[in-house]
Amino acid sequence: MSPASDPGGEARARLRARLETAPALLAEALEAPPPALPFDPRALRRVRTTGIGSSESHARALAFLLAERLGLDARFTPAGALATGRLPGSESDALVVFSQGLSPNARFALSAPACWRGALLVTAATPAGAGRGARTWLEAARSAGACVVHFEPENEFDALVRIQGPLTGLAAAFGVARAFARALGREGALERAPAVDVAARVAGAESALEEALRNAPGDALSRPAAFLASGGYAELACNLRLKLVEALLRPLPPAWDLLEFAHGPFQQCFEAHMTFLGLLRADAPDEPLWLARLREMLEPSRHAWLPLRATLPGLYALFEHEALLDALLLRQLEAEGRDPARWPGRGRDAPLYRAAPQAPPAPRESISDPELGALVWPDVEKRLASGATVVVPLGAVEQHGPHLPFATDTWIADALAERFCACVPGALRVPALALGCSPEHAAFPGTLALEEETLARMLGDVVASLARHGAARVFLFSAHGGNALPLRRILPRLREVAAAASHGIAPPRLLAHTDLAGTTEALQRAAAAEGVSAAEAGHHAGEIETSILLALRPGAVRRDALSPGVLEAAADAQGLFYPDLRRNAPSGTVGDPRKADAARGARYLEVWTECLLACYRKDEAP
Repeated sequence: MSPASDPGGEARARLRARLETAPALLAEALEAPPPALPFDPRALRRVRTTGIGSSESHARALAFLLAERLGLDARFTPAGALATGRLPGSESDALVVFSQGLSPNARFALSAPACWRGALLVTAATPAGAGRGARTWLEAARSAGACVVHFEPENEFDALVRIQGPLTGLAAAFGVARAFARALGREGALERAPAVDVAARVAGAESALEEALRNAPGDALSRPAAFLASGGYAELACNLRLKLVEALLRPLPPAWDLLEFAHGPFQQCFEAHMTFLGLLRADAPDEPLWLARLREMLEPSRHAWLPLRATLPGLYALFEHEALLDALLLRQLEAEGRDPARWPGRGRDAPLYRAAPQAPPAPRESISDPELGALVWPDVEKRLASGATVVVPLGAVEQHGPHLPFATDTWIADALAERFCACVPGALRVPALALGCSPEHAAFPGTLALEEETLARMLGDVVASLARHGAARVFLFSAHGGNALPLRRILPRLREVAAAASHGIAPPRLLAHTDLAGTTEALQRAAAAEGVSAAEAGHHAGEIETSILLALRPGAVRRDALSPGVLEAAADAQGLFYPDLRRNAPSGTVGDPRKADAARGARYLEVWTECLLACYRKDEAP
């Protein structure tokens, strides 16, 4: 047929060529090393993934792998929920954005990458090949601290339906999952299939399709369609549904779980002429039983059954199903003579795309909460020259009952310093000092306790360093109660050290928050407002600290070990701690952590931060 009589033939030929070259491109993508993550997964409260179109399937697959295989709190978040670029608690979360072409609608999620603990952009767009708008956003996302993970191909937008990007983007999602697993030391938790085997199954899609079509009527794809799957796999089939829309311009087909199908959908479909596309998997053990029963329900005179069988393990089945559906749709495009390069509403979608944010995110230099350890020396020199406050948080390595780790106070100190700096323009923070005065916990194995003199010398060296470099103000605080009194006692000595180290320049003004009782009272008031008694809130590893850890690092909390300890409601319980807490509280817990809740933990952090800010601002007042 000549191009004049078949205007869509050239576009269909391009799609077929992409299908034929997809296996080699996919093998290369699967063999790529996992990216370096710009954050520690153990420090996250939650991972949010997002994407639109085929990128939604990549985001859903990553969330599934992180949650079901690695045990992380990972959730797919619709792009519309990220209209402001952030969500409550985003400062404790990581964001992973999938967008093959970095479309305008992806800019909502990318509009505030600095508001997240870490952000990844998984895209095929490059500075050299992207359009001007996409290039600006790509470069701005990098400058604002987002890590960019690249996959091929970049230019696949001459047809509404895409062939290669859905496969290689899914491979990129697997690579990100491997990066999380490696950082957690759990690489064995993810199923693996050799890239050559995956590529071979994709390359064999045409032959596998012939087998699937052997008993199907010729008009199978001309009928309304629905996908059926087992074991929750239907939720991951969102891109397969879209392919029918984009290639054949049919209504979006449903995707039902085999058990769900009997609860109404079957009745809806029973009298209709329909084609059921079965997304079958070799490692779904109960599937043969459900399929046998399903076949008894269908009416052969009206219902066509098209089994799309995958043999690869776990979510690798998605690669086979993508390829099988691509082969099926190309066959139908050719049968109907459709032109995939022409679609009815092309260009009419501009109003929604124009609603995307126009201003790219600010560069990293504008972020209000830099940590010293993540900066380079010219950055620090610039901030100190502008009169920055340097925040020095103190933590500890000490027991926190049978359910919280030794790093609890240090992690909380870091989180408080981060929130404090977000409220003090230009401030920077040093990493929390992880060793403190913990003699009251020394009877518990693993506790590392400094003498007060050791703490004084260590802080003296830190303050002297900051004084020599011209810090205008140094603010010290502790998330470990045992450091409060020593810090109060050594503060005059630290001021003398700062003055001696300044060498003729104005010494920094040293401030310290040491009001342990006041902070305890404020936190217990916040707990009481939520129905948590002072005794349950506790002084150590109780509801308050456990809730904070659930907000910051939920995976670090051993929920099976939550049990009440000594219940002490007094605001000042120092007599219980000294000289030996283990003698009075054998489990190491003072409080009852069983009511702990991450949302309350976030509020406790806000209350605690306000205590620190009140101390700091009191000194600033005229």
